[in-house]
Amino acid sequence: MHYHAQTILKEDEEIIQAVLIGNGERYGDIIDRYQTKLYRVSYYYTQNIEDARDLVQDIFIKAYNNLSSFKQGSAFSTWLYRIAVNHCLDWCRKKKPQYAEVSCLDIFAAEEEGPEDIFLRQEVASEIQAAVGNLPAIYSTVLILYYFEDFSPQEIADITNTSKRTVETRLFRGRKILRAKLHSKSSGGEGHDLLSKPGQLAQLR
Repeated sequence: MHYHAQTILKEDEEIIQAVLIGNGERYGDIIDRYQTKLYRVSYYYTQNIEDARDLVQDIFIKAYNNLSSFKQGSAFSTWLYRIAVNHCLDWCRKKKPQYAEVSCLDIFAAEEEGPEDIFLRQEVASEIQAAVGNLPAIYSTVLILYYFEDFSPQEIADITNTSKRTVETRLFRGRKILRAKLHSKSSGGEGHDLLSKPGQLAQLR
């Protein structure tokens, strides 16, 4: 585990312990740390700003109410993302019966490229998101966590409560479907390049 990740894990544990012994104000530190990340994930599913904000609020409340069930020594981010993904999927089942048909919008913002490069990569990234949004939830979830949130297959397995092998199978099948969709839309090699390694799309947020 990288030093930064170890630091985050330790800090999260210290905050949680403080909250559990009665210092509820420290939970604000957890909100500050994860609010943007949870909003981003929620928006992938809802494609609506207000709905995403509502989901994030619900997720933090649910996490707070179940904080005593968090197992000290494990990664809090994994535990929190599990709550987030399950809550988002529940929302989709209730609000979007045809969830598999939902299209994703472009919410990328590259900062260090020229205007033409930014436009091209955003166009391709937008196509990728749209394609991901058209996949069944079992594939879209692992692809979102792998490519957009930079989680490893094992971390995704922990979040989705499945095996690492199941995650790898879904990544393989989802990626295959995704590349076929991109190829049919004539995205060229650019779209395939953005799927070349984990977290690749996270760099374009």
